[in-house]
Amino acid sequence: ALNIDEHCILVIRGAGTVGYPGSAEVVNMAPPAELIKKGIDSLPCLGDGRQSGTSASPSILNMSPEAAVGGGIALLKTNDRLRIDLNKRSVNVLISDEELEQRRREWKPTVSPSQTPWQEMYRNMVGQLSTGGCLEPATLYMRVVNQDNLPRHSH
Repeated sequence: ALNIDEHCILVIRGAGTVGYPGSAEVVNMAPPAELIKKGIDSLPCLGDGRQSGTSASPSILNMSPEAAVGGGIALLKTNDRLRIDLNKRSVNVLISDEELEQRRREWKPTVSPSQTPWQEMYRNMVGQLSTGGCLEPATLYMRVVNQDNLPRHSH
């Protein structure tokens, strides 16, 4: 058992643009049944995916870089203590620099295999949610209308 109580933050990783192509809405988590019976109907969530606006839990979302590409969320372990600074938009794990570096050295990607060639292409070209989760080559064409040679019409 994970010993989840009212002082915990639920961490959901592997749901970002690379880990879950399209970045799934999977960050909406409910507390364990034992806590719900005690009247605790939500716990804070932290994750590298998206969440519906209908969620009642306080949440930190779109963490970048995501776990699938080695972001800090990939290095967290059960029972780690976190310092969250909303003004600085930062989440830091309260362990020594040496421990953090050791975890980084030992980290191995755990991305599920692509199911289609389109997923593989997407994963290879997509950016992180912090920059919009865009296909990175597409950002080269954002201002094409401002160029001297206007785009061709296809009709």
